[in-house]
Amino acid sequence: MKNNLLIVTLFFIGFSMASAQSSAEWKAPMYQVSFASDSGEEAKMEIDKGYRYADLDFDGRKFQLFFNHDINKIKKARIVEPTSRLQIARGKGSYFWGNARFEFIDGEVYNVKKKHKANGYEIFGPFGTLFKVENHAISPVKPLNEKDFLTQAFYVFERIKITQSSPSDLMIIYSGYSPIGPNE
Repeated sequence: MKNNLLIVTLFFIGFSMASAQSSAEWKAPMYQVSFASDSGEEAKMEIDKGYRYADLDFDGRKFQLFFNHDINKIKKARIVEPTSRLQIARGKGSYFWGNARFEFIDGEVYNVKKKHKANGYEIFGPFGTLFKVENHAISPVKPLNEKDFLTQAFYVFERIKITQSSPSDLMIIYSGYSPIGPNE
């Protein structure tokens, strides 16, 4: 009788452990931003709570937007397709020198200029205004094509990253320390 009770107990414990491990899935909490067009199409951006990256779901395709090494400069801007890890676009240049641009994988270059205003700024691309901040708030601007939209989405991510701060329950540790010495 004791052996039967032991076998049944071990069977139930083993079954519960197996079912608990098979349903485990990690999902990071994200902030959500929705883009809506006049025609009713919708794109969703999910931003990491630490503001390190954003996942953009647009027209059935997924993109990741981030600054390389989390440095907020145009030359560190990246737009990547997460499934293939293909870099769709990268930022280069500087606003100060007037050569800021996004270079896309097909070779097209989007030169961007930043014009400061009293309570905001405006980003100009090759076809006109790409992004606008008026009275410290993002103003709607209609993109002409997919590259305009990706560039505009990156500036939305940048604006959210600049104006928000990480929640207190989130700790980001930067490790730029590289030990040099005889103990290596």
